[in-house]
Order: sequence, then structure tokens, then C-alpha cells
Amino acid sequence: MRTGEKLRYMGTAFAVSFLFPLPLLPYLLMDNDLMIGLARLAFSLLTVPGVLALCVILPLVCGWLLAARAHFPPTFAAKFLPLLLPPCIYLFLLGRHLRVLPTTFADLADGVRFLLLPQYALFFLAFLVRNRKRETTRDRRRGLACLLLTAAVCCAVVGVDLYAVLRVTFFDDAQRMRPYSLDDLTGIVLPAAPPSLRLEQNQPRLDGTLAALPLYAAASWAVDGEHLSSAERRERRMPPLVACNGLHGWERLTAGEIAFFFGPPSQRQLDELRARGLTPDVRPVAHEALVFFVREDDPVTGLSSEQLRRIYTGEADNWKEVGGRDQRIFPFQHEEGDENQRALEQLVLRGEEATPPLWEESRLDPCDSGPVRRVAAYRNRPGALGFGLRSYLDKWFPDGDVRPLAVDGVPPTDATLRDGSYPLALPLCMISCRPLDAESRAFWDWLLGPEGRDLIRRAGYLPWDEEYGGGSDDTREGKDTEDAR
Repeated sequence: MRTGEKLRYMGTAFAVSFLFPLPLLPYLLMDNDLMIGLARLAFSLLTVPGVLALCVILPLVCGWLLAARAHFPPTFAAKFLPLLLPPCIYLFLLGRHLRVLPTTFADLADGVRFLLLPQYALFFLAFLVRNRKRETTRDRRRGLACLLLTAAVCCAVVGVDLYAVLRVTFFDDAQRMRPYSLDDLTGIVLPAAPPSLRLEQNQPRLDGTLAALPLYAAASWAVDGEHLSSAERRERRMPPLVACNGLHGWERLTAGEIAFFFGPPSQRQLDELRARGLTPDVRPVAHEALVFFVREDDPVTGLSSEQLRRIYTGEADNWKEVGGRDQRIFPFQHEEGDENQRALEQLVLRGEEATPPLWEESRLDPCDSGPVRRVAAYRNRPGALGFGLRSYLDKWFPDGDVRPLAVDGVPPTDATLRDGSYPLALPLCMISCRPLDAESRAFWDWLLGPEGRDLIRRAGYLPWDEEYGGGSDDTREGKDTEDAR
């Protein structure tokens, strides 16, 4: 067989067999919702005969005609290698795609199962039936060995890519690390005795972070002028003038839509207020801290700030590098913008970029009936390292099956938070930026006073030290801001 005929056959076989997985290209070559949507729309517009012709008849005809009209090379391997390469190439694209794009495994598996494998199998079956030429046993064995070696190299490359994804992806659906639902905040604590302050009208509107929500929700109910019984208040899910919008709540404070924002402020946020001509008044009301934790049976009892930085920037990925076992570290993170993640960026990373987070596949997303890929919630497995604000730990792990780590040799206890020796401590603050009316000023003074501090303690927080409560001068605001950083 002449070289030109051989190359012509190989090119034709390769081109024809490469056609059938084409519907996968929008999934494999781009993460573009528009392209994927257009591909799905095109399939949905096809009639039943059209789908049958495209997915069944076309592969059979192509395989039959290729086998009938081709001038085959003299060797088994040369004849079948062009038919083996296209699926290998698609597998390679699949592996590369999984490494760099957030497409879910389930979507890709569906695409391979329903688009690639059936059509290519029909094409290959028609080719084999039409071409029933039998090579010698020796030639067939050598050809099969060559084809298997080629396939093995492709599978090894794909396997490396898949392993890189699998080692940072979790597939079992886990309950998200939310200490409570905003739609079900029942059982808000009440003061031990009727408070001295009752606001019948013009009660201040409050907003803040999720970590501080039980605190300021309890304060809002406590001073509510409606004389409800304890049972009636416990049935209330959220006080009427309370919201929990996180960063959007800070924007509401800036716009004057709320009187107070509760949470740990950043220097950048305070500078933005000043740039708008506003004067932030920041008063710590409770001690908070960023806490790192491991399994209860993990031998590691503490890490330094530098070791934590190296772990969460990807410089250290084995526990033996930081004094533990020879075991891979699974450094769990939180979603971008989450208050726990912001605390990590502020207190540990300090401007450096975090390593890509661990991922999970979940089919329980309320907004999508299909699977989604998102940052993995903490799994209490060997090698796991998690973190979060201290007030969350009892709610996340009521059974106490994790152990908080000391940081720079200091454990996160009430005493170390009070004296400031724990390096990742930060305050939960009450923040205003505009002159207060009489009712808002009364609420401010009440929460910073003895009754407010007792309510804060009953809500499960560690009240701020006495010397920091009360007053509203600008000099203390500067000290509190430095503490907040």
C-alpha cells in the first residue's frame, strides 16, 4: 500500500470518528453558559426523527461507509489506531477541563454516557461488521499490544488529571456549616429581669453579620415596647426591625438605612466611611476570635501564625511539616465573602492569596435541581483542618468532637481573649456613623451597660471588658479600631 493511500485512510478515519463526540465540545472546551445553552436548545428543537438520525443512523452509516470504501493499511495497528485516537483525545480534554473549570462531574458523566459512548460504539460496530477481514494471529496480537499501549498512556495522563481533582473534591452531601437558619431563629434569649429600657416607638433598625445575629436580635427583642410574654417572643422568628445582610448591611449603614451595624469592622470599611464624610463610632460589645480546630484524636495541639499562613497559601501540605504525622493536610475553607473566610484573610493571610479551596459535589442545592460544585464544608476526617469564629464552634459541633488549636502557644480561652494574648482575637462591635436620635442613644447606652452585658452573656457571648464599655469619644474609637484589626 502506498504511503499516500495510507495517510489518506488515516486522515479520513480520524476525521470521521472525531465527529461523534462533537456535542461534548461546549462542555469540554469552554465554561460558557451561553454556548452550553445554545447546544441544549439545538438538541431540544430537533424532532424525534432528527435525533434518531443524528445519534443512531449517522454513526452506523459513517462506520459502514468508512469500512466499505477505505483502502486499509496492511497492519492491524495502523488500521485501528486512527479510530482509537479521537476518544483518547476527548478523555484528555475531559481531564484538563476538570482541572481548570468548575463543571460538575455528574454533568460530564452524563455527557460521556449519553453522547460520546453510544454514538461512537455504533460507529465502531458498523465499521467492524462491514470490515470482517481477519488478520494473522501474530499481526493481531502485535496490533492489539500497540493499541493497548497507546490507550494506557492516554488513561495515565487522564488519571493524573482526575486524581488532582479527586484529591480536593468531596462527593458526599454534607450539611452546610450554618449555625442556624435566618428563617428559624426561634428561642432568642430574653433578659433575666424586665429591662429598664422600653422603646415604644422609633426603635432603631439593626443589621450585621451572622456571627453577631443572636446578640443584636436578643437586644432588639429585649427593649421592644410591645409587652409580649416570653412564650410569645420565642415564637417570633426574627425581630421586625432586625436584618442580617453581612456586607450589604454595611452598605445600609453607609446609606443611613439602619442605626447600628454589628460585627467586626475592617480598617478599609472604616476608611470608606470617613472618605464619605461620615464619622464611624465603633464600640466593642463582645469578644470574638478566629479559631482553628482539628479532630479530637489528632496529635497536633497548636500551630504558629506562620505555619497557618504556610498551610493556607499552599506552601505546607503535610502535617509532618508543622509537627504532626506524615499525613496530608486537608485545609478546609469557607465560601468567598463569608465572614469566617474574611477573618482568615484579615488575620492570617494579610494580603496573600489563599490556596484553591477543597470542593464538593452536591445535589441538594435549593436553587438548582442538578448537581453543583462549591467550597467543601468541613469534614471531621483524618488530616482535616478547619477554622471559624469562636461563637460558632458549639453550634457546629455540639458533641465536642473537635479540638481548638493554640496559636503561637496561646489557646483561645475566655482569659486569653480578655487579656488580648490570643493573637487572632477580634471584637464584635456596635457601629454607627451618624448622629443618634434619643431612642438610638438610649439603646446604645443600655446595651453597653450592665443589663446589656448580662444579656450578651446569656446569648452565649463573652462581654467586652468593663473599661471598654460606654462613652462615645473619638479617641476610644481609634483604640477600638486598632483592636478590630
